[in-house]
Amino acid sequence: MANLNVKTGEEKWYKKAIGIFTRSKTPIASLIILYIAMVVIFASFSPYYLTIGNFRSIFNNFAVLGILSAGITIVMIGGGFDLSIGSTMGLTGILCAVIMLKFSFIPVGIVMVIAVIIGCFLGLINGLIIAKIGINPIITTLGTLAIFRGIAFFWADLNVRIYSDFWDSIGRSFIGGIIPYTTVYILVIFIILALVLKFTKFGRNLYTIGGNEYLAKLAGIKVERIKIASYVISGLFCGLAAIVLTSQLGSGRPEYGSGKELEVLTVVVLGGVTVGGGKGNYLGTFIALIIIGSIANGLVLLDVPVFLRMVIKGGLLVLAISIDALRNRRRLQLY
Repeated sequence: MANLNVKTGEEKWYKKAIGIFTRSKTPIASLIILYIAMVVIFASFSPYYLTIGNFRSIFNNFAVLGILSAGITIVMIGGGFDLSIGSTMGLTGILCAVIMLKFSFIPVGIVMVIAVIIGCFLGLINGLIIAKIGINPIITTLGTLAIFRGIAFFWADLNVRIYSDFWDSIGRSFIGGIIPYTTVYILVIFIILALVLKFTKFGRNLYTIGGNEYLAKLAGIKVERIKIASYVISGLFCGLAAIVLTSQLGSGRPEYGSGKELEVLTVVVLGGVTVGGGKGNYLGTFIALIIIGSIANGLVLLDVPVFLRMVIKGGLLVLAISIDALRNRRRLQLY
């Protein structure tokens, strides 16, 4: 009987394309190649794509996505998952807007601290339910997604305008009129978190837990504490993202952040963070962030219909998760 598993020496084109991402431990080089190809494609269709003004717009517009990605990268490296980040950001943003409207005597700096505290508290709720009660993180954060969004609508079901020049400047100012301050925020955040993962005990333990939680417990690592801490960190960055978003839009609305979790998940998985945990780095996340932000910008320049943009976003998410699954399958075949 013929052996059906004999290789013919030829691979189909789509396997070769996916193999570019799945053969390397980190997809950095592949992401750079993808970005260059994408820039060439968009530039050939739009004369406005390769302009300083457009690139300034790209880097300013993906600020919120980048800050959220920073937090969920920590969670996912530790083997966790957080679908509530969009709702956490929306609730934090609307609460800050309401506080500034009804209690205008409170300094803006204090409101920013309140935003961070609210984000951390909501992240703590997720962490306690997941780590202490033991409920699956997808189910937990899917539930808190709905809860936080409902509370946001309870506080205000309309647009709440923010009247503060300082608050507006947080997400709208530029260095020399070219480099957005929001890009500086992201770079500083990513560098700090990359150093934390690389050189601290918390970072090493996080990778260990994501790789094998059972062995981490046998090694004496305080798994529950680190899990809870990762969700608190995610909540902290949701609070910061809420500050930037409400600053850029000049208002707070309860629906802000709706659907952001899917975009963030696409960024981090495309950047090399494994869904199961234990793998990933901030360089890959940053490059994937630029790619996703540039794609969104290019689609707007080409006047692609909104419904088709949604289809493309969904397709990118499926593609990113498929690449992650194939990468893990290839890794297991090596053992």
